[in-house]
Amino acid sequence: MPDPREFRLRYFLLLAFATVLLAALLRHVLHVYGGLSREDIRVDALLAALAIGVVAVLFRRAYRR
Repeated sequence: MPDPREFRLRYFLLLAFATVLLAALLRHVLHVYGGLSREDIRVDALLAALAIGVVAVLFRRAYRR
């Protein structure tokens, strides 16, 4: 019988790899074709990560009740 932890680890590693690959592709497209500077992309990505984090915390608190 396969170990469920091994399956979760593989799934996590695949998801992490796909996320990094997609982020690199988006950054390249926005920089080359969109004309945005690397610094603008960095700031926008950090702001988006902050917004997603806040929404995740709010949703977790809403579902706990």
